[in-house]
Order: sequence, then C-alpha cells, then structure tokens
Amino acid sequence: MLKIKNSAPIEKATPKKCQRLFDIKNSKKKLVVLALISAVLIATVSVVSNYRVGYTVKVDNVVLGTVATKGEYYEILDEVKTEVSNISEIELTPVAGEKFTMEIVSVGSFTEKEELAENIKAVSEKMVEGYTVIADGNFVVALSSEEDANKVVDTYIENFKSDDESITVGYGAEVLVTNGHVPQDTVRTYDEAMDEILKGKVVIHTVAENETIEAISESYNVSKEDILSENEVEEISVGMSLKIYTGEPVIPIKTVEHINGNVEIPFETVEKEDSSVYIGQTRIETKGVPGKKYLHAYITKINGVITEENVIESNVITEPKTQVVLVGTKELPPSAGTGSFIMPTSGRLTSPYGSRWGRTHQGIDVGAPTGTPIYAADNGIVIESQYRSNGYGNIIKIDHQNGFVTYYAHCSELYVNVGDVVAKGDKIAAVGSTGRSTGPHLHFEIRKNDVAQNPYNYIK
Repeated sequence: MLKIKNSAPIEKATPKKCQRLFDIKNSKKKLVVLALISAVLIATVSVVSNYRVGYTVKVDNVVLGTVATKGEYYEILDEVKTEVSNISEIELTPVAGEKFTMEIVSVGSFTEKEELAENIKAVSEKMVEGYTVIADGNFVVALSSEEDANKVVDTYIENFKSDDESITVGYGAEVLVTNGHVPQDTVRTYDEAMDEILKGKVVIHTVAENETIEAISESYNVSKEDILSENEVEEISVGMSLKIYTGEPVIPIKTVEHINGNVEIPFETVEKEDSSVYIGQTRIETKGVPGKKYLHAYITKINGVITEENVIESNVITEPKTQVVLVGTKELPPSAGTGSFIMPTSGRLTSPYGSRWGRTHQGIDVGAPTGTPIYAADNGIVIESQYRSNGYGNIIKIDHQNGFVTYYAHCSELYVNVGDVVAKGDKIAAVGSTGRSTGPHLHFEIRKNDVAQNPYNYIK
C-alpha cells in the first residue's frame, strides 16, 4: 500500500462548500458577460461619437457641402453676401432655392467654412473665377490672370520707392494673391487695376444736412472738382453717397529710414489769452525756434506715421524755443469803416500821389526806419496779408465795408491775418523794404470802388 508523505488529510465535500464553488463559477460567468457588454457599449459609443446627423446642401442639383445645421449654412451665406456687398455693386443670390437632405455622416465629412463659402459663390452667375490681391485679409483688386495679379503686387510698391539710399521701402502688411470666385464687376485689366489703386483708398461719404462740397473737400484734402468729377455730378444733395479717393495707399507702405546726423527738434506751441487781441483772432507773441540734435537711429513708418524708433545714439545740440500764441479776448470793433482815415505811420513823405516817372503813382510813400509800426487807417476786415511778387512785397489790404479799400505795402512784418477785424489805430504791420523798393518806407493807397484816390483828400 502506497503512502503519501506529509500529505494533508482529504477533506470531505459538504453541501455548503459545493454551493460556494457554484457561486464562484457563476460570478466568473457574470464578469465575462459584463465585460462583453461593456466592450459592445464602448464600441457602440465609439461608432456613434464618430457619426452624427447632418444636412447636405444642394442648389440646382449642385452639392455645396454638408453642414451640421441649416443655420450654419445661412450664417455662412450671410457672411458671403456681406463680403461681396463690401467690394461690389452686385447683390449675391444663389441660382435656385437651397435643398437640404438629412443624413448620418461621419464627423470628418462636414465641409470646411472656407470651402462652403467658395462653393456658394461658384453657383452664382454674377461671380467669375479670378485672382485677388489681398492685404492683411482685405480685398485690394481682382484680375483675370495670376500673372497680372502678381505684376500688380510687384509694380505698385515701385511708386513709393525713393532715390534716397537711406530709406528702404516695403509692404507693411502680408500681401497675397488668391484664386477663387469674385464679383464680375470687380475684375480689372492690369492697366485698370494700377490706375484705380494708385488713386488711393476709397471712402464712401454720405452728405449730411447743410454740408457743403467745400467742407467735404477740406475734410478729405481732395479738390471739390475731383470729387464732383469722380461721382459724375455737378452738385451735391443731402443723403447723396460720394465716392472719394483719399490718396492713402491701398496697401500699407512700410519705410525704414536710417538717420545718422543732425536733425531738427520741433518747437512746442502754447496759447495764452490776451485782452489786447480781438476775440477769434490770434497773434504770435514769441516765435518758435526749432532745436537741433545729433541722431543715429532707424525710424520705421507705416503710411508716413512713425510706428517704431530704434535709437542708437541721440545728443541735443540746441534746445527748441517754445512759440507763444496770444488768443484774443477783446470785444470785436465794428467792421465798417467811418469813412475818415488816419495817417497809418509816422515818417517823411518821400513820394506824393500823382504823376511820377511818366506814370501815375497810385498812393503815397512815407519814409521811416525798418520796424516802425503801421496802423490801420480805419475800421475794416483784412482781405489780404501776404508777400506779392508784383512789386508790393509784403502787403496788407483792408476792406472797410463802405466802398473803400486801403493798401499797406513793402512791410517787413505782417501782424494780422486774412479775416481779422481791425479797428482804426490797431497795429497791423511794420515798415520795411520788401518787393520793388529802394529803401524802407510804407506805400499807402486808398481805393474807392477799386479806383485809386489821393490819400491826403481823406486823411484827417
């Protein structure tokens, strides 16, 4: 008889133990079933998460794309319409009504926004395929060929280059040529494109109530003749939309200037109220004087506006002198003259009114040292204050609002401006010898209804 060494005694099976063994086996089966169910659920969720309900959009049986919702399509359609309306007179509408087909599609099958927008444009008879010049995402011009579009990009910038070797010129924006559908009325030939974009940016100005063409012209620094001609109108009216070419580059132009030398320091201007100057008028009390500094720097500008200064060295040589401007607070005098005149300056009569050197001397000459004050002979409005090359030199004319106009010529300094109201006895200029003159003196004329008079007949 065989014996097993060190073997444990064999335990008899009891009903409880058999039940426990059955439960263990049953639990294992349950775990297997649960694992299978989980695997199926995970696979199902994975499949479902990769698919969803979508809408395939067709126009006139042409598939435009697949979108998640109908609203998504209409949102992109509105964006396309706005894009077209911003650059064209065309109103974009699809060829036929949209048709939507509901489908179960994979997530990766939805059409990208840019592709759907292009497909919407493609089904419109008002759109054509072309090549668009774009600067920083903004439309510049469209052409029919890629060659012409690239030529525009290469040529346009040449118009801003300088012979100054210290200045480098380039584009201040990312400039691209893209292919796609564009409104047919925006497509230009190369020559048309260059003519148009060299006029500068276009602004649409709506005429306001009581707004004049002169005010619009001044606002945009564009002649009124150019505005009227460009819009093919002879006069403007309230609510009219005017196309105005501002001259500002349609593509931002970047310049980098290398400065290495002495440069001017601009002076500041301050204003000071003064009771000796009339309301609405100004007078320079202290002339501003620019300063000077040595500067070594690289100055970056976009369309002429400084955007960056890389200063390597800067040393002030002379400080600028501030300009002081007197702003009037004095009540305005009557603009109409009295009809009686005072002698406008002190001095010696050097040439009377009348015949001189075979011709009529239309005023009187009063000799006086340079800088001697000149005063208004009567109340009036300044209608001229400038240098004239016809012999008068620096001249002031005052309209006395009663048929009389007085002339003050050969001045060294002019103290009043056109439009200023002056009173009899106000200082308006200083004696000088500008223009056709043999020495410092005042040439003074009195004209009535534009006919020269003998000043001594009126001076009292």
